[in-house]
This record gives sequence, structure tokens and C-alpha cells, in this order.
Amino acid sequence: MQVFLVFLIFLNLNFVDSRYFCGLDGITNNWMEIQTKLDCPSILTHHQECCKTHGWCYVHKKKTLENCDAEYCLCVAKLAPDGVCKTQSDNFCNNVKMMGHMMWPIINENGMAV
Repeated sequence: MQVFLVFLIFLNLNFVDSRYFCGLDGITNNWMEIQTKLDCPSILTHHQECCKTHGWCYVHKKKTLENCDAEYCLCVAKLAPDGVCKTQSDNFCNNVKMMGHMMWPIINENGMAV
């Protein structure tokens, strides 16, 4: 049974890597993907890394909510110092700060909202 569960986890990780991953729900994820692909395709891969790190920060809770959000905001700010990409990064940062306090308490160690 444990081998089967490990297999499913690896299968799931491969699936996540094949799509853009940013946000907990499909709507947020798709919105961020579309905005980044349309306006800032050059930072797409790096932005996804910021998102993954932020997501794991919420899951493991080794830092405070504020620190997780601040690290995400710093990460995306470094990607886009000016122009429309900076505007997008600022918007993403503000969304994280605005919505994070609602998501933080319901994210469990499996990365699922309960």
C-alpha cells in the first residue's frame, strides 16, 4: 500500500510540473497563468518557482504567514523591476497579502484546503 501511495505522489508531482502552479484554486491559478503568459512570458518559469516556494511555505508553516508572503513578494519583485510586469507582480503580491490570512489556517500538511 505504501508503494502505491508513493507512486501516486510522484505521479501527482509530475502532473503539477506540467502545468502552471500558482494559487490553490483553478480560477486563481488560471488567472495568474494567463496574466503572466500574456504580459510577461519571459518571467513565467521564474514566477512559477516563486509560487511553488510560497505554496510550500504555507503547507509546512515553518515561518509566519507574514514571512511567507513577504518572501513571495520579494521573489516576484526581483523578476520585474519595472513596466507592466512590475504592475502584475505588485498585483499578485497584493492578492497574496489580501487573501493569505483566509487560506493560512485551512491549509493542512498535505497542501489541501480543509
